[in-house]
Amino acid sequence: MKGKEQRIAKLNDVQQQRKQDCIDRTEKAIFKLLKSNERISFGAIAREANVSLSYLYKYPEIKERIQEIRDKQLREARKLTRPQTASEKSKQVIIQQLRERIQVLEYEKNEYKRQNEKMAGQLYQVGIKLDLFDQAKEETIRQAQEIKALKAELKLSKNKLADCQARLNENDSKVTPIKKKIQYSTLLPKIDNEIKIRLSNIGVQLNARLKKIIESKSQQEIDNAISAVEEYLDTNKKVKSKAGLLRTAIEESWIPNLTDEERKIRQVKDTFAEWFNLAKEQGIVEFSRGTEKGIEVMKSNGEWTSLEAMIEKGWTLEYLKERNKD
Repeated sequence: MKGKEQRIAKLNDVQQQRKQDCIDRTEKAIFKLLKSNERISFGAIAREANVSLSYLYKYPEIKERIQEIRDKQLREARKLTRPQTASEKSKQVIIQQLRERIQVLEYEKNEYKRQNEKMAGQLYQVGIKLDLFDQAKEETIRQAQEIKALKAELKLSKNKLADCQARLNENDSKVTPIKKKIQYSTLLPKIDNEIKIRLSNIGVQLNARLKKIIESKSQQEIDNAISAVEEYLDTNKKVKSKAGLLRTAIEESWIPNLTDEERKIRQVKDTFAEWFNLAKEQGIVEFSRGTEKGIEVMKSNGEWTSLEAMIEKGWTLEYLKERNKD
């Protein structure tokens, strides 16, 4: 924009210089013609100043100056002759002036017509370029969204692959003796990814002591202890050490107050609340409602659709989190 403004200012300066040059040359021509007692007309001024008729009509101050002197000469000429008669010479002067004016008007009309046609063509080309630009912009946005969705899907697939690999490695471990297997069947042989994820969600980091305690308990005891800690943390009570709280829950065999079904429902509600808040912040959805078929959300275009349909299209919680980071 700065370069464009500079070019416009430069063009204005050149235009102003041309105008001043025309004024100077016109004034010199008028002075010369008046000094020689010659008739003032646009044609005579144009010949003397060596400029075109259209150039004289282009600037209002020059046009008015010539008309004023010309009209003054005509008034003085009328005083010297009888008003009721007009000489052939004065008629020829008027006719010549009218012809010159017609020529100027014809030239200006053709010039304006040519400029209008040129500007119409330029506007048409600009419109085409703007349409192409809008199409390219929309395609870029669509591709960026598609790339983000694919990245989120790839990340989710990698996590699933890692989980499957861990389970395969666990299944491929050596077979323990029957007696030993029976003796420790109720204990947790290894901390699986599901427990690690649950511990990470409540902000507990594994250390050697906590890991040893977890591996010495059964799967049910660990599930109960983690669920009980989750319920305790939901009360928003201050906890000095979440790892210490979990260790106490395991050692004292805490049991959660909620049933598994109630916990699943609460987890679904909490997950949806997080998903909906992110989706609304990013302008993807506006409202939500519960129906007999499940949760429905209103998209930004006013259309209601199911939450499952949105997830299938790639609007997962993981993708929204990644998108929010960007």
